[in-house]
Amino acid sequence: MSDAGLSSATLSEKPGSLPGRHPEAPEDRQGKAGAWLSSAEAAAKIADWRDLATRCADANVFFHPGILLPAIDHLDPSITVATVSDRNGRLLALAPVRYERLGKISPALWVWVHDYAPLGTPLLDTKAIDVAAYGLVDQAGEGSLVIPELPIHSDVATALRGAAERAGRPWTVVDPQQRAMLDRPAAGADVRVDLEPRRRKEFARQMRRIANLGAVTVEVAIDPDHARARFEEFLILEAAGWKGEEGTALASQAATAAFSREIVFNRSERGTTRIVSIRVGDHPVAIVVCFVAGATAYTWKIAYDEHFARFSPGVQVMLAAADGLFADPAIMRIDSCAAPLNPMINRLWHGRMDVGALVIGPIGGGALYRTGLAAFRTEIAARATAKSLWARLGTQRHHPSKAQS
Repeated sequence: MSDAGLSSATLSEKPGSLPGRHPEAPEDRQGKAGAWLSSAEAAAKIADWRDLATRCADANVFFHPGILLPAIDHLDPSITVATVSDRNGRLLALAPVRYERLGKISPALWVWVHDYAPLGTPLLDTKAIDVAAYGLVDQAGEGSLVIPELPIHSDVATALRGAAERAGRPWTVVDPQQRAMLDRPAAGADVRVDLEPRRRKEFARQMRRIANLGAVTVEVAIDPDHARARFEEFLILEAAGWKGEEGTALASQAATAAFSREIVFNRSERGTTRIVSIRVGDHPVAIVVCFVAGATAYTWKIAYDEHFARFSPGVQVMLAAADGLFADPAIMRIDSCAAPLNPMINRLWHGRMDVGALVIGPIGGGALYRTGLAAFRTEIAARATAKSLWARLGTQRHHPSKAQS
C-alpha cells in the first residue's frame, strides 16, 4: 500500500514530541475525550470495558480485561491503557500503548502487542467507529501512532486510515504479511475439504495408527475447573518438549506461567476458553489452548508429546480444534495466531488474513517522521533476514516435527 493523507509540502513540518504518561484529555467538537490509564485505573472501569468489548467493530480477545490486565501486571507494568470516551463517559475506544521512537528516531505512540498477544486491533465502538478512531489517532499528539499486527482490510483499519486522512496525517502499512485463518465451512462441509486428497488420507491413516495404541478421544474442555486442569497438563506437555529445552515454554519463567494461568482462569470463568486435546486413554497426545471473543476463536498455544511425532500430532489437534470450535454455531472464524511463515498451519488452513503495521504519521508528516519510517523499514528487513537464518538453524537442531507448533 502507498502512503495516503495530505502532502507534507502543504503543511508545517514539526517533529514534535509525545506528552507524558498521563496527558491532558484532548477534547474536540465531536464530544470525545481521551485519557491514558494505569492498569489499576483501567480495572476500575472494567464493567464499561467489558461492555465495549461486546460492541466493538472488530474482535480482539487480547485486549479484553481478562487478558490485557494480567499481561500488563506480569509482563510489562509500564504499559498504559489509552481510552476515548463520549461526553457521558461511555467508552468508545481502548488500546494498550507504550512510547517508543519510530526507527529509534521519531516520536511515536505504539499499540502494544507481544509474543503472547499477536493482534493489535484496538477496541472501537461499532456505532461510533469514526469518532472512536479519530480520538485514538489524536492521542499520538505531534508524534506518530503505530498499530502492529493489524488486519489491514478490517473495519477498524479502514476507520483509522480515514481518521488519519481527516486529520491531515500521512499513513502507510509496513511489513504486510498473511496469517492463516479458517472461516466456517459451508453447512455440512468438512474442515478438511480443502486438503489434498493424499494428505487427507494420510492424516486419517495416522489417526487410525494412534488408535492402535489405545482408546483415542478428542475432548473439548469448557467448564472452568475442567479447562484449568487441562491447562496444567498443557504446561507440563509444553515444558517437556523443545520449548522447555530452549526456555521458551510458558512454565519456563515465573512471569509467563503466572500470566498464562491467570488469563485461562479469567476466560474460563466467562465460558470463553476452549482447551482441545487428543488423548490415548488419559494421556494427552496434543493440546491446543483456544479463546473465543464474539464470532472469532483464537488458537492461542499448541503443544504435543514428541514421542508421537510420527503421527503428526500438531496437525491432528488443529483439525480437531477446528471441528470442536465450529461445533459452536456462533463461531464464524478461527484466527490461527500463527507466524505468517508457519509451515504446518499454512499447509493445513488455506484461508489468509492480511496483517501489517499501520503507521500514522504526525500532521503533515515531516522530515523526522520520514527518516524514522525509513529506519523502521530497515529494522523490519533486518529482523526478517535474522529470523530466516534462525529458522534454518533451528531445523538442523531440532526434529522436523517442531514445525507443528
